[in-house]
Amino acid sequence: MTRIGFEFEFCTHHSDEVIRSKLNDVGIKVRKVDRRRNNRNLGYKMWRLEGDASVEPRRHLLWWNDFELISPPMQMNKALRMLDVVLRFLKENDCETNTTTGLHINMDIGKRATKRIDGTKLIVLVDEEAVAKRYNRSRALYALPRNSKIRKTAKYWKNLKKKPSSLKRYVKQRAVMEYELTEKYSAISFEKQESDGFLEFRMIGNSFYEKRYTEIKNDIRHFETCMIKAADKELGEKALTRRLNKI
Repeated sequence: MTRIGFEFEFCTHHSDEVIRSKLNDVGIKVRKVDRRRNNRNLGYKMWRLEGDASVEPRRHLLWWNDFELISPPMQMNKALRMLDVVLRFLKENDCETNTTTGLHINMDIGKRATKRIDGTKLIVLVDEEAVAKRYNRSRALYALPRNSKIRKTAKYWKNLKKKPSSLKRYVKQRAVMEYELTEKYSAISFEKQESDGFLEFRMIGNSFYEKRYTEIKNDIRHFETCMIKAADKELGEKALTRRLNKI
């Protein structure tokens, strides 16, 4: 069963108390986290509102506060409903989104299945660079795609006179090293794959992402499909081969 959590980044002139109150009015109860305690596991079970130093407001004379609203993991249908609620909230409360704000999507398809996901296969099937470009995030410092390295590896294989293995196997072995997959600031972060059993998709966001609900919903469905295929040794292999051969 797929579970999804969100991290909504935004700016506002409202204080955190006002934002909490307004969120409560739309059915989202945000609890404060006691920073003096280890709330790591508790944090995954509740809505949280935190400051985010990576977010920079563009209307400097009017906007002072930068926030990240973090949801608990939810099953797909509920997650999509809450996505709609929060995006409407951002629009109706004059919140600012800009080139520094992202909508990070944390997903698992069951912890065991998520841990089986082949990282390179997922990157190719999702086509993280294409998704990032649609949101003008392909050069975002905190969400860099890795397709270019896969392309270079595939092209290098095609120029080899004596092929050491199939293109698919060669790319999986050489394109993206394991330590690179676990880098947090990538379009798809595998940092929590082993420890917590979920992946983070970081390429959605930018100015006015709150107005792109249908597109975001479709991308989430796409991520889920690709995760299921990347966790299976047979599913999606033909699609993977087709993608690599087109490079």
